[in-house]
Amino acid sequence: MKKGKLRYLGLLGFIGLGGLITGNHGMFGFFGFFAFFGASLQQQDEMLRHNLARSGLNGFVVSMLGLSASILVVTILESWNYLALMVGLTFAAQILTFTFSLMHYERKGGVFDDH
Repeated sequence: MKKGKLRYLGLLGFIGLGGLITGNHGMFGFFGFFAFFGASLQQQDEMLRHNLARSGLNGFVVSMLGLSASILVVTILESWNYLALMVGLTFAAQILTFTFSLMHYERKGGVFDDH
């Protein structure tokens, strides 16, 4: 069985260990990336690659909209303090959109609804 590259996203989970070192509890959210190591147990086929592409597109759209809104908020409020918050929220929304989209598409099976 061929192992896919999706499992390498699980390596981002080790960033969560930085929260133990620095005391920044916000970094514990990175432990959620360890779930992507479970992708190595799943059979890698063309349908999964198709669903990864669809999920990636959803995450990309959320990222573009979120970062555009971030730039707008920082420009209107003229404060750089909101930039880190907005980028963090956009990153979380992008990852959650990708993950939940992939789970949804994989649960549906081989049904194509984007035609």
